[in-house]
Amino acid sequence: MEKRDLLFFCTMCRDKSAEEIEKIKCNIPHTVKYFKRGEHIAYQGDTVQHLAMLLKGKVKTEIVSNSGFSLPVEEIEAPYPLAAAFLFADDNRFPVDVVAVQKCEVLYISKQSVEQQIAKCPGFMRGFMAFNANRMLYISERLKIFAQKGIKAKIAYFILSKEQNGKFDLGRSISSLAEYFSVERPSLSRAISEMVNEEIITYNSGKGKILNINSLSKLLL
Repeated sequence: MEKRDLLFFCTMCRDKSAEEIEKIKCNIPHTVKYFKRGEHIAYQGDTVQHLAMLLKGKVKTEIVSNSGFSLPVEEIEAPYPLAAAFLFADDNRFPVDVVAVQKCEVLYISKQSVEQQIAKCPGFMRGFMAFNANRMLYISERLKIFAQKGIKAKIAYFILSKEQNGKFDLGRSISSLAEYFSVERPSLSRAISEMVNEEIITYNSGKGKILNINSLSKLLL
């Protein structure tokens, strides 16, 4: 584990070199646990008692219904906090299952230690608050996409949110987009091809141009 991982949230340390960070006399009490591929790191409904930081590996998150149906949400690669926004919530429970996709290393900082670090370090406090705010914006955007009825509507909404001067760069591959939209890759590819054939957009490797803004907008109705 690198000290940079421990100071992930600190805006005062973010731009420092590894040598500079190593000289910083800032130690946060923590523990580290290791997980095998396929092992649960957390279950939906578990109490969030620690700030959990994925140090190495990749995890997938999924919502599980009472009937056992599983809905994939996203995959998260290290380094990245897990459920940080719920640490200080009144109902501080994991909203999803967190499962290791590969061997994972997870760092745990107690709620009390996080409170102490926030109190003594303005940089950590700003970083922690900014991360959670940005995470809420991300979740809000995902909910808006889920609210769109049909794959083409989801694509249209996402393209319009990325549009600049009639062009767009989605910044994702087809596989990544399919995962983000929670749809099958062949269905997504077919929908994009139809939009291209209908001369609504051009599309190549996540980038393209809007050819018919009215037709694109109507897909949202």
